[in-house]
Amino acid sequence: MNAQILLLTTTGARSGRSHTTPVAYAEDGGRLIIFASNAGRPQSPAWLHNLRKNPAVTVEVGDTTYDAIATELTGAERDRLYAEQATRDPAFATYQQNTSRVIQVVALTPARVGAATAQLKEIHAGLRKQLADTLEAVDAYLAGDGELPRSTTELQQHCLSFCGALHAHHTREDGVFPRLAADFPELKPALDRLGREHEAVAALNAELSTTLDRLTAAPTRELAESLRADLSRLAADLEAHYVYEEAHLGPALDAA
Repeated sequence: MNAQILLLTTTGARSGRSHTTPVAYAEDGGRLIIFASNAGRPQSPAWLHNLRKNPAVTVEVGDTTYDAIATELTGAERDRLYAEQATRDPAFATYQQNTSRVIQVVALTPARVGAATAQLKEIHAGLRKQLADTLEAVDAYLAGDGELPRSTTELQQHCLSFCGALHAHHTREDGVFPRLAADFPELKPALDRLGREHEAVAALNAELSTTLDRLTAAPTRELAESLRADLSRLAADLEAHYVYEEAHLGPALDAA
């Protein structure tokens, strides 16, 4: 075996800590290609689960270190690249024979931050701030003097402002996705995922609106705490969504 080795640093899907792993790689069209063989074991390597959660990685090859975006490849492209690697190194053919899973293939593309990516990050930062302000308003409401009911005016203003901004942002993106899919067919898996996440966020937004309406009509601590729990869940879902979108959508928008 005479495989080329790089050092791949990912962010732990659960821990959030950095993990560096030596990984065999090949080169293809300016990209580095890595293989989640795990020596043919039944389970995929931990680094694959990490980059699925956060595709922004760091690559070290020889004396060169740079940030990259990881994209899991499927279908004919995956099959071609794995077959080429198995030809270069027969151990990879053995790895595939020894496991029932289809060994995943991942492309590492140097990260580019252009004007579109920067704008996307700025929009996301603004949405994060609005959501944080909304959570603070709920906390202030729950911690206020006196017993419920109290005025929900400030809560309404924060919630409606944030939910409206988020809906407008996703609506604009949904309008851009078809063009991106046509111009960048390789982005289809990412765009499909982002579209599904938009639908899930829209459903949670609707739940928030319903809870807010109920809280406004008949304020109770239980409803206020339910609103806060929904907002916290939305914050966690959106954070993962933002990271994935910036990594996959931003570079395509820069190129477009």
